[in-house]
Amino acid sequence: MKNIFYKPKDGWVGDTIPFAHDGKFYIYYLHDERKGNTPDEYGYRTSWNLLITEDGVNIKDYKVVLPVGEYDDTDYACYTGSVIEGNDGKFHMFYTAQNNYNPKYHRNGKPLQYIAHAISTDLINWKKLPELTFGADERIYEPFDWRDPFVFYNEEDKCFDMLLAARLQGASEKNGGCVGLCRSYDLLHWEAKEPFYNPESYMTHECPDLFKLGNKWYLVYSTFSEKFVTHYRMSDKLSGPWTSPIEDTFDGRAFYAAKTAQVGDKRMAFAWVPTKRGESDFGQYEWGGNFIAHEIDQTTDNKLIVKPVDELINIFNKEVINEKINKIEIENYEGEKSYVIDGMKDTCMIEAVIEFSEGVRSFGIGLRQDSALANGYYLRFEPFYNRIVADMWPRRISGVNQWYVDGDKPFMVELERPFDYKSLKDNKVHIRVVADGSIICLYANDITALTMRAYNVNRTNWGFFVKDGSIRVSDIHMYEV
Repeated sequence: MKNIFYKPKDGWVGDTIPFAHDGKFYIYYLHDERKGNTPDEYGYRTSWNLLITEDGVNIKDYKVVLPVGEYDDTDYACYTGSVIEGNDGKFHMFYTAQNNYNPKYHRNGKPLQYIAHAISTDLINWKKLPELTFGADERIYEPFDWRDPFVFYNEEDKCFDMLLAARLQGASEKNGGCVGLCRSYDLLHWEAKEPFYNPESYMTHECPDLFKLGNKWYLVYSTFSEKFVTHYRMSDKLSGPWTSPIEDTFDGRAFYAAKTAQVGDKRMAFAWVPTKRGESDFGQYEWGGNFIAHEIDQTTDNKLIVKPVDELINIFNKEVINEKINKIEIENYEGEKSYVIDGMKDTCMIEAVIEFSEGVRSFGIGLRQDSALANGYYLRFEPFYNRIVADMWPRRISGVNQWYVDGDKPFMVELERPFDYKSLKDNKVHIRVVADGSIICLYANDITALTMRAYNVNRTNWGFFVKDGSIRVSDIHMYEV
């Protein structure tokens, strides 16, 4: 059976670099074989590999298209960048070059970062142009954060602009990150400019991305200093000002470094689901993991929402649930009650509509559970807090004392999503839960996504629960591929 959330056999998916061409998404990505010298050394000498897809689900892997350089080269590791079609009939790739090991490319013990260039006529075979590699203009920017170039054609100024994950000279470490800017008229020679965006809010703005949808511009970037998440900002024009909606993210902790591309009228956000150390729920998040894609949609007030791509829904076409449980009612006005169902498949999609009572404390779906729905994973809706969270029990490895259960962590770290319950019609929530191995992804009302890792795949019970209130669950389905 194919992986729903793709992973190459010989490594893991790091940052994605999507490019749309001829009705297809060319998804370049940082291929990590995790051959670093220590368990904490990820992204060791990543090459650029290529996936091609029309829908984010059916994928063809073209393997390495941009190999790493040698010990004496700046690009001993090849990191994130972008691809653009130039006026010369060629495709131009801009990527981050870094050499963590040769002191020739270090200063004060820290590796320098450079922007490197390659060209192609077919998007698969690339020729490096090392003579065009350049570092930061240190009159404006520091040389250690100078990466993730995103190049686009600026119609207003009739030039090519390059956005970068950068840092101003002398800026603080905590809030000194900015979206840097370089400008070119031929894609060959670049001049550094003052920052494109500098909110003085984060350590860095990784993997910048920019696009226009309708009449709005959207600036996308990822951060790891406040929390690991991909943000977006909105503006009426390229020059700003850039404003933040109340909810400015696409997903939670397990959807990182998202970049976007559009084919036809379909824009998608491509990212990676991080693994956890030791393939354990209690392990630390790692860099890189499985490929994942959400479709982006735009609301009437220009906010961005995410939903599953049609092919992800359509690929689950085999119904495997007992029709007798198509409607469930749980009435419980004090404490917690649940309805347990057996037979959850390792790879499946569960769909249901949950109607909840006024004043309910929480409700949701339990997955990969024991027979009492008391040991496993939970996707919990909490109207009082206007959020959806992912939780699990036990929350930590059991300790000596009864209270060693991490009761002060009411859900899994950074796995929460804002959700506006007041806007719901008839207190109803439509859910789709896609499970594939250790990855579980919830879509709620086709506007909100929450992705998580869940490594215990041996339990097959699942069901619904409610606390201090009642729920009516209908249109319950489980599908296999």
